[in-house]
Amino acid sequence: MNPRVAVITSGYLPVPNVLGGAVEALDMMMVRENEKTPNFEFTVFSSWAPGVDEVIRDGAFQHTDFRFIKTSMLVKTADRCIYWAAKYILRKKKLMSYRYIAQRLWYIRKVAKALSKDDASGKAPFDKVMIENHATLFMTMQKYGNAERYADKVYYHLHNEVTNDFGCKHEIAQVKKVLGVSNYIVETLDRFLREHGEGGLKPEQKAVWRNGVDTSCFGSDEAKHKAKAFRKKYGINDDDIVFLFSGRLTPEKGAEELLEAFTQVVDQVPNAKLVVAGAFFFNSNIKSPFEQKLHDLASQPQIKERIIFTGFVDYNDMPALYEMADVCVLPSIWDDPAPLAVIESLVSGKPLITTRSGGIPEYANDDCAIILERDNQLVDHLAQAMVELANDSQKRASVSSSTSGLRLQLNSRTYIGQLSELMA
Repeated sequence: MNPRVAVITSGYLPVPNVLGGAVEALDMMMVRENEKTPNFEFTVFSSWAPGVDEVIRDGAFQHTDFRFIKTSMLVKTADRCIYWAAKYILRKKKLMSYRYIAQRLWYIRKVAKALSKDDASGKAPFDKVMIENHATLFMTMQKYGNAERYADKVYYHLHNEVTNDFGCKHEIAQVKKVLGVSNYIVETLDRFLREHGEGGLKPEQKAVWRNGVDTSCFGSDEAKHKAKAFRKKYGINDDDIVFLFSGRLTPEKGAEELLEAFTQVVDQVPNAKLVVAGAFFFNSNIKSPFEQKLHDLASQPQIKERIIFTGFVDYNDMPALYEMADVCVLPSIWDDPAPLAVIESLVSGKPLITTRSGGIPEYANDDCAIILERDNQLVDHLAQAMVELANDSQKRASVSSSTSGLRLQLNSRTYIGQLSELMA
């Protein structure tokens, strides 16, 4: 019998990923691939949102049980009050940290209760538990005796650097295995635990579970066909050179530096267009001051007709968006653990301009990407690299051809296969 695995997702963005989210997209890729070749019986705990029921209806998933937790109106009201106070009274900069506090606490309590209930044979209902990224979710282990019940059965799927353990550092340190998206991110957790009074991770607790994407969608003929419609939708001519930025519109992703570089590019590449795909917080109506700053930068006369902000893009449309591009530019200015946008660019066969940040060099190399240093000349070097690729079609083709092997390494079948080995 396949092992029963509880997957505890974030508690705010749902799975299925109807509101977006890279981690949520990975979760859906995981369960879909598991449907093809069942290795696990998944139970996915997720917050509920409109649209999720339509995705899972009609028995679409035979080996995944989705347990949706609806948020009460009282909890939603509490979160709105907390967010308002953080924004207008406390003047907090990282506002999204205050957006779903009450909802997550509500969600954690509900999940912890479900984990604690015995099955029909009087045993724990799950053989393994996988916690997705957020340290707060380890609070589920602190309730109802779950830490003892699931001792040596908890896996931590880590996507981002842990900077606050929320009182859970002991539970984190006791995991069976950390499944980090890069060696870089695993080592940041090891260092964090050592600096905060724990002994750090043992060698057998460290593992890398490399991100992947569904290569039947990215780089597919269907994506190429849809790309033509996207070009028409956004008023892009056949002979335009399209640069694509994909990701959340937050300062650390480098969108501001990219817009500054693009002001230099347009002087040398008259047919250049820049597509900025994404929003501040996924598929929501939240607009940040930083996003407004980007729109203000893009309103400069020399570039305002050449920059297209798409807003949130449904993940099903992302393969076509990459196909629409000639060059992808993802200039992270922080230690990005393993951005999905980098992987999507590479498996789509697109030349990539990125930075030497965090785990990015573990996925992209100098054959398939131009990797820039994060220094005070980044904007100028971005512009130079963009102009170089725009004006040299042979180099674009050469860089694209170097990505072909990555489609085998970073696909969804490899992704679920890795998990089977790591949880064996």
